[in-house]
Parts: sequence; structure tokens; C-alpha cells
Amino acid sequence: MTHRLIAALATLALAPAAPAANPTALQPIVVTATRSPQPVSSLLSDVRVIDADILASAGSETLTELLQTYGGVEIVANGGPGQVSGVFLRGTNSNHVLVLIDGVRVNSATTGSTAFENIPVSQIQRIEILHGPASSLYGSDALGGVIQIFTRQGEGSPHFSASAGGGTYGTQRYTVGVGGESGDTRFNLQAGYHESRGFSATNEAAGFSFDPDSDPYRNSNVSLGVTQRIAEGHELALGAWGSQGDTHFDAGLGTDDVSHQRLSSFYLESRNRFAEPWLSRLKLASGSDRLQFTGAFPGFFNTQQDQFSWQNDIVAPGGNIVTGLEYRRERLDSDTAYTQTRRTTRSEFAGYSGEWNGHLLQASARHDDVSHFGARNTGSFAYGYRLTPALRVTANIASAFKAPSFNDLYFPNTFGFSGNPDLKPERALNWEAAAYYDQGGQHVGLTLFSNRIRDLIAIDPSFTTLINVNKASIRGTTLSFAGSLGSSRVTLEATHESPEDIATGNQLPRRARNFGSGSIVQPWGAWQLGGELVVSGARFDRLANTPDTRLGGYGLLNLLAQYRLSTEVSLRARWNNVFDRRYELAQGFNTPGSNLFIAIDYHPRQF
Repeated sequence: MTHRLIAALATLALAPAAPAANPTALQPIVVTATRSPQPVSSLLSDVRVIDADILASAGSETLTELLQTYGGVEIVANGGPGQVSGVFLRGTNSNHVLVLIDGVRVNSATTGSTAFENIPVSQIQRIEILHGPASSLYGSDALGGVIQIFTRQGEGSPHFSASAGGGTYGTQRYTVGVGGESGDTRFNLQAGYHESRGFSATNEAAGFSFDPDSDPYRNSNVSLGVTQRIAEGHELALGAWGSQGDTHFDAGLGTDDVSHQRLSSFYLESRNRFAEPWLSRLKLASGSDRLQFTGAFPGFFNTQQDQFSWQNDIVAPGGNIVTGLEYRRERLDSDTAYTQTRRTTRSEFAGYSGEWNGHLLQASARHDDVSHFGARNTGSFAYGYRLTPALRVTANIASAFKAPSFNDLYFPNTFGFSGNPDLKPERALNWEAAAYYDQGGQHVGLTLFSNRIRDLIAIDPSFTTLINVNKASIRGTTLSFAGSLGSSRVTLEATHESPEDIATGNQLPRRARNFGSGSIVQPWGAWQLGGELVVSGARFDRLANTPDTRLGGYGLLNLLAQYRLSTEVSLRARWNNVFDRRYELAQGFNTPGSNLFIAIDYHPRQF
């Protein structure tokens, strides 16, 4: 299946595109790749954009489902709705991807990962996925890349919108919102509710944690954004976002175990153009992950991250300079007696992107001083050349690091096991070469990459603590297409990679050597019809003191339909896993069977 996807992509890459006078016309503008707005056709990095049109037509129920189809990633989930989920970006660990929501970190200090399962799709306006290490721009965690999520923002005349729907597993979903522009003010307020009775998260292979009952999920969420223009070139922006998820999970027979997790963020940003070539952005923000368990193993783990950044975008000869300062304070509150509960990071960064006579250059450097284990320097350098106005070839090198989590460093001695405060950060060095074609709203990319990761954290042979011992090598090739073929919108993605543990030669757990996806959406009068295909090769799962278990490959077909009843009202349906394929993302955990969701949408209407 993957080989057929690659062949289809190669055909698209060689086919002539619709003519366009300017290769940057109709191209998306991306912020994440350089920290400043750049058209996709000027980038030297591998980026995916999931915009509002894709979000509306896909109708995905979960963020991981959306990312797997349109973001070129692999996913893992410990069961159904609301269960712990993760993303593998270019074969790196699930905690090797930095997730930002409106530029704010909301990850857990204890695990070092972000709760994708409690980020509702209904609150999202746009997603940018940067593949490859990016610590030279963003600091710790970005060994595999960056996923930046932008919540809904007000635009156009004031309007109202609402949606209600239901489907398989007793699923219900409701959203309501108001937003727009009035004078010098842009605003948006969005609220949503989602519930599902779910299904059993585990099966017999989960061992002692297996419980055959259904595991329900409920989520309430809200977001607010206001931007006020104070004077020409000066504006003040305020944003807040929150999501409360209550998930029943399996921890053995005879117990009712529930995780209550609240993710939230808040920011206040001053954007000031003090001179024509100089834009200053001063941002105060806070992100939190508050997690409480009830049931057989009660406890709570609350993370608070206070964040400050000052970024300056400066027009320079041939391009743009980005430079700035950042400060982040992590605080942990828990009924577990961690030996340390505070950590600070002070950072300085600078970057340049420019073009002369077809030669493109992007470079960045960053210094992070992290309390308790000192300073880390990272950098990246990329060069590209335009063979034609639409076709460019690139090469780059980048380094990255990930600071150990509070669990890794400071977990107290429990049953003979404890964290290790002497751990070093995990480190990565990535090389890649690519060819990109951008013309008339079509994007084709071919990327070859090699990422070598050192000082990976693992349990020591005595099972008493953690040590820096593992090394990993991840080499691969990705071929992608996004654009229009006639009146159809098409995306295709195929990846072949070798994610290996260097010491053993074993394939890294839960990651495939071959995976890919494709989608097509076709308008037809009042109808809009589409389909998605997600494929993955075999993977292996690895539990403590047990042999590796093979997880078979799979292919999933999803169908989409939307019917416009009027200019303001439409019906939409999404049928996932049409052929009811049985598959596993993690050993001992179930995945959804064939399921249907139908909704009615009241489209934005001007007041």
C-alpha cells in the first residue's frame, strides 16, 4: 500500500501544474518554521499546514486523528475517546515534539508530554507542523519537530455560529461561537461540549489493568481572543483557552478509575511597529496542566508554566532577522513528594532568513540556561537554490536537545525506584536534503533525513533509577503533495524510515518503517464528498521484562460528506473505519471499530 502511495506521489510531482505568474501566489503563510511569517514557497524546512478549509471538510473528532491524516505523523492511543494519546514525529519519541497553543506551552512537567486527547478540534483555527529538530528556535523538547496550534480568532463582520451532532458510542458534540471585527477591535468567543460512552480501553493483553467495562469521556472547553488596535502599527492582544476532560480508564477489575485533566493557557501580547523595518512583540503567558486521579490509585499532578518572551522582527538586506529573549518558570504541585518542584529556563535566540538571486539562506542559534543542569547551545543552518521560480533544492543541519522531565530527575524513592538528578539532556543532530515544488497553490515535497539522538534516557539494568545510555538513529524519506487537481482538493503523504535503537538494532517501539495517508475532497453542487486513507506497516510494542510483541500493519478508509441546505445551514457526516478493520496502536489497548458521526452546522451569519 505504501509503495502505491509513493508511486502516486511521484506521478503528481512530475505532472505539470496549473500555470501561475508568481510561484508564491496562493501559497500559505507559515510562522512556525522561522518564528516570523514566511510563504511556504520560501521555506527551507519540511512543513505541513492544516488550515480552516481542511478542518471544516475533514470533521475529525480527535486531534491525533486529524494529525495522522494531514500532518504526516504516526499516532498512539491507550484506548478510545479521552485516553492518553501521543504523536511520533519523524520517528522520535512522543515527548520529543514541542506543542504550542497560540505560542504557549501547556505540557506536563512530570511526564514532559502534551495531552493531545484533551485538545478539542472545535477550538482550532489552524495547525502548523514543522518536521525536524527546532531547538535553535524554540529550545527544549523539539527533537522531532514542532506542532503549533492556533485557536479561533475573530475576522470579518460580527457573526454567530453553532453546531450539534451525535453518533456511534453515544457520542454527542455541541459548539457555539461568536466573533468578528468591530472598528479597531477583533474578538472571538467559542465554547464546546463533547461526551461519549466509549468502549473498553483495554483487552486481555493489558494484563492486570484489564477491565471489560466501557470507559466514558466528557469534555468542556472554551476560548476567548480579543485584539485591540491602539494606533497605526500598535495593537494589544489577549487570549485565553481551557479544556476540562474527565476520562474513565482501566486499572483492574472492581475499581472505577477516572482522570480529571484541565489544560489552560493565557497570554497578553503587545505588538508594536516602532519603525517601518522593526516589529516588537512582548508577550506574557501562562500555561497549565492540572491532573487528578480518582479510584484505585488517587493522586494529583499540577504543572504551571509562567512564560515571558520579547521578539523583534527586523527587515534586513535580502531578508529578515528575528531575535529575542525568553524566560520560563515551571512549577509543580503534587501529593507525590518530588525532591525538586521548581525549574527556570533563560534563553536568547536569533535567526536570519533571506534570498539573493535564487540563493536562499536560513540560520538560527539559541542559548538556553536551564536551572540544575546548566547551559545548552543549539543551532541550525539551511541553504537552498531555486532551479526554477517554482522548484528549489535545499540542505540543512540542525541540533536539538530535550531537558529531562521532573519524573526523570526528581521522582522520590518508591519501592526501590527513584529519579536521577544527574541526568543529562537528550541530544539530537539532524541532516536533511530536500526538493520542493510550489506553483499555483500546489506543493510537492521530497525530503531525505537522518537524525541521530544521543543520551536517551532509559531505566538502568538494576531497575532502580534512570540513566543516559541509549542511542537512536532515524533515517528516512518523505514524499508529500497538497493542492488541487481540477476542482478536487488532494493531499498525499508517504514515509519510509528506519527508527532504530543503535545498541540493539531493534526497531523503536510503536513506530513503523512505512506509513502514509491520502485524502480527496470533491465539491459537487450543494454536496461536498471526500475520503481519507491511512496506512501503516507493522510495529512492535515493548513492555518491561517481556519479549517484543508484533503489532500488524493496517489500512483505514474514512468517508466524508457535507450537504448545504442553505447559505447558512449544512449537514455533514463522517464515517470512520468503513470496513471495521481491527488494529492496534499499543499492546493491550483497543481502537475504534466502524463508527459514524452526523452533525448540523449553522454557518457564520453577519449580525
